[in-house]
Parts: sequence; structure tokens; C-alpha cells
Amino acid sequence: MESEAAQTQFLDIPERIFAAGEEPAGVRVTPYHKACGIRQILNALDSEEVDIVRLSPFGKMVEIADKPTFSGRFGRYIISRQLKVTKKHEAWFLFAGKPIRFSLREFAVVTGLNCQKFPSRTKKRSKKHITEKPYWGELFGTLKEVHVSSVIRMLKKKTIADKELRLKYAYLALLASVILPTTHTPRISQDHAELIKDLNAFFAYPWGRVSFDMLMCSIKERKEVSLAQNTIALKGFVLSLQLVMVEAVPSLTEVVQDGSSSGSEGHARDIDAAGQAQVCSIISHSASEIHNSPELEWSDDEEDAKVENMVALIQQRFHFSTANFCGGLSKLELNRLREEAKAESLNRKSSKTKTSNSASVQDGLDSGFVAAIMKDCVQENCSRVASQITILQEAFDSFQSLVLSNMKDMFDKLDENAEKMTLLSDLAGKEYSVAPEGTHQDPTPVVAGKNAGTQTNFDIPNIIEEAVAFANRGSDAEEIGEDAGHPAQQPPREQQTKACYTETNSTLDPDLFFPEPTFSLGLTQEIQPPVKVIANDIIDGEPVAEHDKTISEDVAEAVVGCRKSKRQKVPPRSLLGHYECDIRFLNRARQAAADSHNSDGSIDYSAKFSVLLDKMKTDFCITTGRGTLQSSEVYEIVARTSPLSSKVVDVLMFHISSLFRARPPANQQSASVFLDTQFVAQLSKMYTKFSKVSKKDNFRFPNSITETIMQNVSLAEAERFYFPFNLDKKYWVGICVDCGSWTISVLDCNIALRTDYMMNKEIRPIAQMFPYLLKQVGKQVVGREAKPMALDRPRTIPQHNAITDSAISSILFIQAHAAAGVEVCKCITPDVLDTEAERLVVTLYERNVETL
Repeated sequence: MESEAAQTQFLDIPERIFAAGEEPAGVRVTPYHKACGIRQILNALDSEEVDIVRLSPFGKMVEIADKPTFSGRFGRYIISRQLKVTKKHEAWFLFAGKPIRFSLREFAVVTGLNCQKFPSRTKKRSKKHITEKPYWGELFGTLKEVHVSSVIRMLKKKTIADKELRLKYAYLALLASVILPTTHTPRISQDHAELIKDLNAFFAYPWGRVSFDMLMCSIKERKEVSLAQNTIALKGFVLSLQLVMVEAVPSLTEVVQDGSSSGSEGHARDIDAAGQAQVCSIISHSASEIHNSPELEWSDDEEDAKVENMVALIQQRFHFSTANFCGGLSKLELNRLREEAKAESLNRKSSKTKTSNSASVQDGLDSGFVAAIMKDCVQENCSRVASQITILQEAFDSFQSLVLSNMKDMFDKLDENAEKMTLLSDLAGKEYSVAPEGTHQDPTPVVAGKNAGTQTNFDIPNIIEEAVAFANRGSDAEEIGEDAGHPAQQPPREQQTKACYTETNSTLDPDLFFPEPTFSLGLTQEIQPPVKVIANDIIDGEPVAEHDKTISEDVAEAVVGCRKSKRQKVPPRSLLGHYECDIRFLNRARQAAADSHNSDGSIDYSAKFSVLLDKMKTDFCITTGRGTLQSSEVYEIVARTSPLSSKVVDVLMFHISSLFRARPPANQQSASVFLDTQFVAQLSKMYTKFSKVSKKDNFRFPNSITETIMQNVSLAEAERFYFPFNLDKKYWVGICVDCGSWTISVLDCNIALRTDYMMNKEIRPIAQMFPYLLKQVGKQVVGREAKPMALDRPRTIPQHNAITDSAISSILFIQAHAAAGVEVCKCITPDVLDTEAERLVVTLYERNVETL
């Protein structure tokens, strides 16, 4: 025994933290990663995606998922059997009397993660990296935080279809919940999301070194008292500790495979006490790996002579035993340390309480003195507020009395008009109740002077007309006088009508007249009254003259027949936007704005496009005010095999602007301004300078931008500004800046490509600069000059999945929106896109070259 103690002293190797046989039992080690975390993520992927993960630097995780999960009881048993070493990035454990090293090298062997040195950090970030938009928005949109459980759910439900994006989701989930877990509800880190934009750079980062450093710091920060607790929570990839122990002691494989926690601890205790297990103190894949590798070293690690001696003995294949490792705390010493820690904690709390009380006594002030000072300062302001309240009360009382008096006058006027209407109704009833002599009294009202067999429908203007005529006839009889057998002659019907309206105008309020409209909105179909054929053409017993009979027949034919107009069946544009109309009604307005020479809607654009196709076989060009298009570029508008260029889009914008100006709407209260891509490019370049100016009113836009707006239309009439907007140099949307509603409408044909958060970031510079641009050019917008415009993204816009259709769709959306608002944009569906493109090309050719 003495020889073994002398040999141990001669070896000069690290001592135990807890004495042999005095190790605290505890309950378990709790990791922050879930037991089946890796398997849950892999089960949410397809087999092909799992194979891609297996071939990646995270591929070892696929193998680890098939191994036994972490045993908390076994981990607690091992963590109590540490050796006391001064190295910060290295831990040694005792099992079966042999030391086992747990360092970065062993961690790299069992996990397969990149554990090389950290890349050198540049002090100054590149300008490109500063200006580029965050990649988080492309991954998760407007979500500010994303739990790993949400990512797994999205992968299972295949919410994300793109394979590359699904793999990035899986890598981020493995990193947050398995490799670098710090909480039981892990979340995706935004820093990690920005780095995964480039997968090569993401995998080149030493995530293994980060995970090991997190785990080792969690172990090393615990002193003897903390290590003696029942439950110990460790951060990082804690399962790697169990993998190293199983790799070093193969007989522990059955221990970790045991489902019961108590069983695994008891089995490990038996193997440890026997001391016969085969132990590899330093695991490696080859003998050459025993020597330290420069990439797996730590620059801030301390030297430990005892550890160096133990490593040398291991290389010499020294046979260690339990007696070689002595020292460590006993249970009595551990209890003493616990009491000292409790006492120190209580003293710390009491000292804090005393310090806070003394500070409050020293810093105390006389509350009465402070109140007197504050009263003098506040008294004047309080009196001013009281006077303002009194003024407001008086103003409110006067306003209330004015409103009440106006309402009383309005109700009195309504009562007076109601009485007049009642009087007219009584007069009309008396007129219809009087029948001529010698006729049969029918309950159905009949018109005086006609045969009783001829009936008519109720007509309000006729009621008023006949009532007034009856009153005039009675007054004339009294003034002129009439013989008993000779009734007074009736004035002609035109004179009666004139007298009717003259008399009515003299007795009724002019506001009650509602003349019949001279046009039809196309919303209803007027019902014509039925005309009965008169069998006996006799009025008051005398035959009807031939001339009068002819007139009656002509009138009957006019009533039965439908009036046909040669006018174009297109609604006036002044009505659009003020009435809720049928979509077909609005579509006619859009087509009228899209046709340059079509006045009756009878042009066959398909036939004209066939003629144009024949002309495209030979080279020609179309010259407009915005540029010249070759025949190949014109054909590309219809074929759309690739995204349209800015040059083609500018020509089309100029074309729809000319069509819109060719037919100015009648009584239009707002004008539309059509801008091109050059305006958008110049305005976007100014945002960097604009954002740096503190007083935005002092910022001046260049003349090239202001003149573009002012050369099209008077600013007093300008209400909407339309222009195309290009995203990523291949995708187009239409933009409408509405000064009336103070919104920016995005006419997007594929909303799924951009979330609202991403689109808001793209349009935000325009929303902030456009109010100041309008103010500089002299546009008067009362009360809204400095307020940024709100973003509106209508969901009713028809969707076109092909990116190559985005340019022509945006042009057609702008044209339809300018004609009749967002509702008519519903007509630009995918099935009519080709037809509308052909119509646009035909009108472009006819307006600038010749008629087809």
C-alpha cells in the first residue's frame, strides 16, 4: 500500500475533485437539447433531402440519430468523477481506474463537426454587406422570432416547396436545437440565418468549436458545491460527452442502451467498481492523431504539468488503477463548503439592504419644500389651462345651439313639403274619380276625354298634370261662363302641360323636382307599358279622324318597339369610381380606353394580329416618343419567352399614356400621369442622400426628376401617378401613387414571391420621398406634405405565376386601374392575357405605323 502511494506521488498526476467513494450521487444531468431532436428534424424531410444532409458537414448527425439517446443518470455519474485540471478547454474523467480525456479533438471525432480555428474578424464591414437587405426576410418574412418547433411543422406540412430552402430550414433547426442549444424552447438565430445565405460560408464556420466551448464553459464554471447538486443543467451538445465515454469504454454500450435511468447508473457503477473494463484514455481514429493538431488547439489554454505527465504515461501504455488517483473533497468538507456558501450569500444580501437604506437616508429631501417650489411653477400653467377650458366650453355651447336650430328648421321645411305633397295627392285622386257622362264607372282610373275601354298605367307626372289641368278648367269656367249645352273648350295638351309645370313651380319647393335622366346607366332595363288595341275608335260618340288615327298608331308602334341608338355602348368615364357597377360594365370602359380607333367595339383584333404576324417575318421598326422597337422586340411582347427589358416597358407605358390622352374622359375631376422606368431609377438613387438629410424640406430633387412630372399634365389636376417597378432585374409590378387617398397601390401579379414586409422595404423609399417631391414641384396636398404614404397591396388582383408575364401584366393592370380602378383589374385573368397582349401590340403598330 505504501509502495502504491509512493508511486502515485512520484507520478505527479492530477488529483480527484471528490475523494474516492465520497462522490455525490445526485439525480441527473439535464441537457437543453431534446432526446429525439435530431430524429424529429430528419423525419420532417424527404429521403432525398436526408441523403443530402448525410453528405454535408452535418452528416454525422444522421448517424448519431440512430444511436442511444442521452442518459441523464449516467451523465450525472460521470460528471462527479472528474480530475482537477487547470486547462480551460479540457476535462478528464475517471472510469474503471483509468483517465479518459474529453477535449476538442474527441468532440470532433464523435460529432464530425468543423472544429477548426475561428476565422479572423475584419474590423470594418464592407459597404456591400451594409447596404444589402437582411436574408431573414426571405426565409421567414415578417416573423420576428421563429421557434424550431414551427420550422419542423412547416417542413412536415411542406409549407416550403423549394428544396434548397427546406435544407436551410433543417440546418438552422439542427444548429439551434442540437448543436448550440441554450434553452428548452430553442429559436432560430437571426445571425445564423444571415450566414446561411451562402451555404459554403455557413459550413466553413467552425460550429463544432462553438458548441464544444459552450459545453466546456458550462462544466468548468461549476465549482465543487455546484457539482454536488442533484440536478445539473448543461448547455451545448451534451450527448457528445456520452459518445466519447462509449467510444473510450465499449462495454458502456449496454449501459446507455438500457431504457431505465436507475438501471443504467447501477450497471455503470458495477463496471466501474470491477476495474476490469477495457479503457482507451485518448480516443483516435489513427495513431498519428494522438499528437496535437495545430487546428484543434486553443491560444488561451493554460499549461498543466500534471496533465502533461499523465498524457506521457498514457503514451507509454502505463497501467493505471484507482489507487493512482488520490485527493478530493470528502463529504464533511463538502458540507462545510455548503454552509460557507450559504453564509456568504446571506451576508451579501444584508449588506445590499443596509447600503440601499443608508443611501436613501442620505439622499432624502424635504417633500414640503419641493411641493412649494413646484406649486409656484405650475400655478400659472394651471390658470392658463382653466381659461382655455372655459373658452372651449363656450364654443361648444354655441355650436350645440346652432346645430339644434338648423335641425329644427330642416324638420319644419320637411313637414311643410309633406303637407304640400298630401294636398297634391288629394287633387290627383279627385281628378281620377270623375268620369265623363255616358261612360261606365270602372274602379280602374281612366283618363278623361277618352273611351272608357282605353286604360293606362299610373304615371306620377300625368297625375300632377291632370290635377292642375282640372283646377285650371274649373277656374276658366267661372271666369268665362259656359252655356248649359256647350262645355268650354279645352286648351291644347301642350298648353296644359306648360300650365301644369308653371302652376306646380309656383306652389312647390324647386328642390322637390327630380327630372328624368337622359341616359341609362346600363344597370336596369326599363319596362315599357303594354299597349292595348282599341277596337272601337270612338271618342265621346264621334269617329276619330284619319289623321288622329294615324298618329295613335305611330305612337303605339313607338311604345312597343325598342329605341336603338347608334352611340357607342361605353359608359362615360365620369361615372366610373362613383357607382358600384357590374364587372362587365367596367370591362367595357377598360376596352374603350385600350382601343385607339375602335368606336363601336366591332374590330377583330385577332385577324389584325394575324396580319401583323405576317409583317413580322420581315424586319421593321416602330418609332415612338420613348424609343424605337424592332420587330423582334414587338414579337417578344406576345411570346414572352424572357422578361421584358426596360426599353420595351417604357415604350408600352408611353403607348398607354397616349391612348389615355386620345380619349379624355368627360367631366374628369382627376388626371393620371404615366411615368417610365428612368424616372423610378433616378428617384431610387436619391434615397441615400435623402435619408441622410435631417430636415427633409431642405432637400432638393434634381431637375431631371421634377421636369418629368411637370411636362405631362397640370399638377392641379394630377391625382394619380403610375409607373412600373422592377424587382431583382427580372420581375415587374405596377405602382399607383394616389394623392387622393395618400396611398401607394402595388399591382402585383404574383404576390407569393414577396411578403408584405419585403415589399414594404422595397417601396418605402418612394413612400418617403414622393410627398416631398410633390411639394417641390408645387403640388398642393393639404395637411399631408410630410406624412409618408401608406402601402396598399390589393389581394383581388389576378395572379400569373410565370415571371415572364409580370411586365405585360403590370402594363395592363396600370391601364385598367387608370380607366376604372382596381375592380376592373379583375378582368386581366391568365386566360385573356394573350388576347390583351395581341390587342396592345396591334394598337401600338396602328398608332405609330399604319392601320392594319
